[in-house]
Amino acid sequence: MSLGSSLLAVSLAGFHDWFSWVVMLANAAAGGWALGAHFRTGLRGRPLWAFLIAAQATVFVQVILGVVYENRSGVDPGDLHRLYGFAAIAAVAIIYAYRIQLANRRELLYAGGSFFLAGLSIRAMILS
Repeated sequence: MSLGSSLLAVSLAGFHDWFSWVVMLANAAAGGWALGAHFRTGLRGRPLWAFLIAAQATVFVQVILGVVYENRSGVDPGDLHRLYGFAAIAAVAIIYAYRIQLANRRELLYAGGSFFLAGLSIRAMILS
């Protein structure tokens, strides 16, 4: 591995570690906001949905960072670490798929889903 590749791998590793906190905190905060919005209609609206989209987008960014880091460095994070990353992407898709069936409880769906994503990110951080 060349010096440039080594530096890139180290930078990606550090950013992937740091960004895992962003993923966890953003999804936990989104879950809290969505849970509050279920009980207080004043918390609903475009800002909530924009924040939920941004929080869930962090999952995709984190997985892409992890895949690029693994390919560049050759470091094996382990099968469970990979499983939690790709399960998080699947969870986002499942949450999105149920939004119409649970339209009357949409905020609860997104609260539970966001807390689940935060939990997956915690578990993935513990494994690394």
